[in-house]
Amino acid sequence: MGKKWMCAVLLLIAVVFTKCAGKPAKKIPEQPYAAGVIDSANYGTTYLYLLDENLKMTDTLKCPYYGVGSFGSAPVQVQDGVLYEKWFGNTVKPSKCAVAALDLQTGEWSEYSFEGGIIEDFRVNEKGIFVLRNAKEPSVEYCTFTGEESVSIKLEAQPGLSISANGYDVYFIANEGTYQESDGASEEKCFLYRVDVKDKSQEKILDVTEELGENILEYTMWRDGKMYIPNGDKLCIYEPKTNQVRQIALPGKEACKVLADGELLYIINGYANESGTDIYRFNPHTEEVASSCHIKESTLQCAIREGIFYTLQQEPVAKVCKYQFAEDGTCKKLSEAALDVENDDGHIISDMFVK
Repeated sequence: MGKKWMCAVLLLIAVVFTKCAGKPAKKIPEQPYAAGVIDSANYGTTYLYLLDENLKMTDTLKCPYYGVGSFGSAPVQVQDGVLYEKWFGNTVKPSKCAVAALDLQTGEWSEYSFEGGIIEDFRVNEKGIFVLRNAKEPSVEYCTFTGEESVSIKLEAQPGLSISANGYDVYFIANEGTYQESDGASEEKCFLYRVDVKDKSQEKILDVTEELGENILEYTMWRDGKMYIPNGDKLCIYEPKTNQVRQIALPGKEACKVLADGELLYIINGYANESGTDIYRFNPHTEEVASSCHIKESTLQCAIREGIFYTLQQEPVAKVCKYQFAEDGTCKKLSEAALDVENDDGHIISDMFVK
């Protein structure tokens, strides 16, 4: 009788422990991977293609959200092992918009919802998530990773399509008003604004009409207290300490992205078109272009880790390439892989990430 009673107790404990423990965490695939590509859709399943070090596809995962991806308008954003992506909602529920977060270790998705309109741009840093809404009533939204109450700040100016975050400060460029040129033509004035989400303040800090009046920004970078702004045929550098913008001439005319690796910055010249991409290695200490190289692929998205440069091409074929930069600035292709993407209606390659 004692043995039967003991077995029953042990069985009951096992059942209770199993219920309390819950389901085991999903695993991002057992095979190692180096990079991932998002194949998004306005409706239907979003797919993640995982690639190994040689860009061989090792697995395809499904994402629970529709319309995920920044389409090259924002840098690859990974913070503490979590990938963050824009979630545009879908044609059925367009008001359901959020920043979707993928834990790169467990494969679990979560979301940070922002109801009431499409997210124009967002940035992630150690402080949290910063979102730009550029609608009838533009605003900056902020939420922390710790679940504290979110902040919403209605903007006094109509911003452009891009923001930059440094600590608790959010920067954006806005065109407003007009001025008369010597030939009688009328041009818009362009200003740099700063929003502090901590004290909920905002201010017009600088007239940047000359430097950024005709901007083609995709994204910027903060490094060592300076904001680097690639813009067409120049690199603009904003320093809050002096509240000034300097301009450095670049060889090309389509600079739109900037990355960092080690001591150098990498400026990407060329949009997601078929004309290829120029890459400038920029020394921020001397403020000179150290070297440049050309690759034949267009660049929707890119990332660099320890001299290894990954690019995602959307057109004319979906393709991922892997390059290596040498110390002399030369660039050697290590591998490439065309993506066998889903052919469902509405699918499109929307972003890439590097583990």
